[in-house]
Amino acid sequence: MGIALAMLGAAALAFGQDGGILVKNAFKYTHINGHKHEEEMTAFVLFEYEQLKTVKYQVAYIACTCRGPEVNYYSVAYVELNKSDGSVKHISYDLDSDEHYIAGMYGDSETSWDGTEVKELFAGFIKDRIIGKSQAEINAYKTMHGNVDAFTGATVTPNNAMRMLQGLFSYHNAKYR
Repeated sequence: MGIALAMLGAAALAFGQDGGILVKNAFKYTHINGHKHEEEMTAFVLFEYEQLKTVKYQVAYIACTCRGPEVNYYSVAYVELNKSDGSVKHISYDLDSDEHYIAGMYGDSETSWDGTEVKELFAGFIKDRIIGKSQAEINAYKTMHGNVDAFTGATVTPNNAMRMLQGLFSYHNAKYR
């Protein structure tokens, strides 16, 4: 594949033969929908900042495709991974870890089809099942269908958050571990 580079100040853009822009700040994850159909999708790293002990990320990805395509919004996860072991120090779809800036965006339904407050329950899922967990614990995660409905009112949002993290781990480990 031929690549041409265009220099714009300090940034370089790479163009493929088809004229598309090649990005290095993206990774693949396996999205799953409510009908258990799996599809490889691309998540985009919008922000990446290496600190002494952690790396901060903003990652845009599709969490749910159950609605019509005109409202299948991207979610933006704000994630902090520990550099020493890659564990999840923080993840939010709202405020950063200092609770000062809005660094994430929850792009899914606020309530489920039955009126369950999904966003609040998803925040509980994050607190109980993601924050502080190791890469091994999250990579061992199995897709939930049905048994998570009582917890969140939906399965695709937590499933795809875990799968996005699995993809982010590969991206992170290639650069920092």
